[in-house]
Amino acid sequence: MKLLSINISEPKKIMFNGKELVSSIYKMPVEVSVDVGQLGIKGDRQADLRVHGGYDKAVYAYSYKHYAYWSETLNNDYKDFGLVGENLTIDDFDEKSIFIGDEYKIGTTVLQVSQPRIPCYKIGIKMNNREFPKLFSQSCLLGSYLRVIEPGTISKNDSVELVNRDNEEISVYDTAQLLFTDIKNVEKMKKAVDTKHLSEEIKEKFRERLMKLGDFSSL
Repeated sequence: MKLLSINISEPKKIMFNGKELVSSIYKMPVEVSVDVGQLGIKGDRQADLRVHGGYDKAVYAYSYKHYAYWSETLNNDYKDFGLVGENLTIDDFDEKSIFIGDEYKIGTTVLQVSQPRIPCYKIGIKMNNREFPKLFSQSCLLGSYLRVIEPGTISKNDSVELVNRDNEEISVYDTAQLLFTDIKNVEKMKKAVDTKHLSEEIKEKFRERLMKLGDFSSL
């Protein structure tokens, strides 16, 4: 796989429904090499640290292959990198073949897959489509959040190399399905909770749902 673009942004003020909001979703490509630390890419900052950023969501990667899907679905022609606010646009980063805990080397940096993205309403503003958060969630083509295992430097056109796979029990796509479309699958949720490298945020969502479904074995 290949890193097509590195996209970053500082928090910016935007207007929506007559209200001023702050968001970092409008990320722009950079042509220079960038440093990646434990909390993300240098020069990229999150606006709302309650739901974005942190060690488990330091970097967000998305597949350029999905741009064609969204172009067809939304009758548009999406080509500009950073479409859904991703930091890393990778040529073919397929959620169905990427597993929680996978480690990828890009440049001198090693990144580990921690969870799929949970979209908020601001992506609808970015896409100029109020229905997009729902469409995005239901597609389960949500991209992958990555934690930084080894800080380093990355550059456009770097190769994206799988260097470690401990556990193939649950893919990013399957995790997304449990979050949004396969929401009552108790056995899969229990398996997800037991997945070592899945972020605690997602595990807690599944534990709460299992309790509501009457299963207390994962507590």
